[in-house]
This record gives sequence, structure tokens and C-alpha cells, in this order.
Amino acid sequence: MPKPVRRQKAILVCAGTGPFWLVLAVSAALSGCDSHQVTAQASTENQPWANVQAADAIAGDAGRGLRIAQEKCGACHGADGSGGPDPHVPKLAGQSLPYLYWEIRAFKEGTRKSDIMAPNVTALAYEDIADVATYFSQQTRKPDEQKDESRIAAGQSLFYSRMPSCAMCHSSGSGRGMPMRGMMGGGMGGMMGPGTANVPNLEGQHATYIVDQLNRFASGERQGTVMNRMAASLNDADRQAIADFLSSAP
Repeated sequence: MPKPVRRQKAILVCAGTGPFWLVLAVSAALSGCDSHQVTAQASTENQPWANVQAADAIAGDAGRGLRIAQEKCGACHGADGSGGPDPHVPKLAGQSLPYLYWEIRAFKEGTRKSDIMAPNVTALAYEDIADVATYFSQQTRKPDEQKDESRIAAGQSLFYSRMPSCAMCHSSGSGRGMPMRGMMGGGMGGMMGPGTANVPNLEGQHATYIVDQLNRFASGERQGTVMNRMAASLNDADRQAIADFLSSAP
């Protein structure tokens, strides 16, 4: 049995029905979380370390995470997660801690597939994952330089104006435009609970990576109930415009 993540906080989960559970269901639907995250969390519900699902229960050793990052991650993602030579590989610096934890864990458990990631994370213990996720989450992500201002403006409009808008889940409020997540209390977490903590921060991410992932969601290669529908509703030009806007956002 895997060891519990260190310094996790105890969380009481009460069975029952009522408005609280409806709120959690709506929160999960709006969050856009990948279905593999839900599967991974559900598969651990009877395990003693299952309560690391909560954002404030994941706590790792950043110093130890640095050593793991240098050994396992630096060649592709950059030693500090700020990006490697291939723009198809995501920046990990400044990413949400719970999102990083659950994505790395999904690669380890095979609920998210990657021939490159799997051999690098399979041998990691769950506390190792918490450590490296903590390290990357504390690093600073720098935006990419974009020169097509008209396309960035079009992407900004699409990001905020669609209904439901991308910004409802993915905007931290630190970039240009309307601070939706800030208004909603941390990605609607203040209004609808902690479920939306597992939504990635896309600001400053490589545009090439964002487009690639949108294409994967649109085709169904990558599963996510909300994201499959949203990505499929965008044409190629729209996906590129949104990606360029996000990539340039601080």
C-alpha cells in the first residue's frame, strides 16, 4: 500500500444527500476537470490516503522536489519547469499544486496515457509526486512573446465571451481582461467548494501545447466531459487565437 502524503490534513467526509452534494456535482461539471482525474480519485476513495484530494491537504517538500525535478523532469520541462526546447511540452512552473499532483499521479496510474511520461513517473512514490508538484507550483512562469496583437485580441474575446466562458474555470485574474476566477473566489472555489482546484493554470503556457491539447480534447483522444464539448465547438483559428492570448498572459 502506498505511503500517505506527508503532513496531510485530516478531512471528514460525511455520506448523505442534499444541497451540499448538488453543489459538489455542479462544481465538478463546471470545473472542466479531466474525467481521468475523477476516475483516479474515485479509485482511491477507500484508501487511507484518499483525502489528499483536497487542495490544502497536498503538502510536499519543495527541496526534495527540486532534486526529483532535476533527475526526472528537467530535460523536457526545464529544471525549474519554465519550459524546455520543445513547445509541445508544457511549462510546469507556477502550475496549480493539486492539478500537478493529480496529473502526475494519473500518468503513474495509467489513467492518462503517455509513452514518455509513464516510465519517468511509474517508480515515483505518492510522496515523491507531492514533493515535485510542490516544487514546480512554487516556481515562476514567464509568458511567451507574441507578436500578432490582432489574434491575441480575438483570443481574449473568445476566452471571456463564450458561454460558458473559458475564464469561468481557467482565469486566475492575474492576466489581461476580466478577473473571473478572482471574482468567483479562486476558480469558483469560494462559491462552490474546492473541486475546481484541479483546473490548470493556462496563463503563460506554450501556445503550441495549448493548441495540441485542445485538438486532443476535440477529437476525444483526451477525455474531459466539459472540455471535449468546448474544444469541439472551436475551429482551428479560434483554438490558435485563444492559445496565443493565454501564452502571452502574465
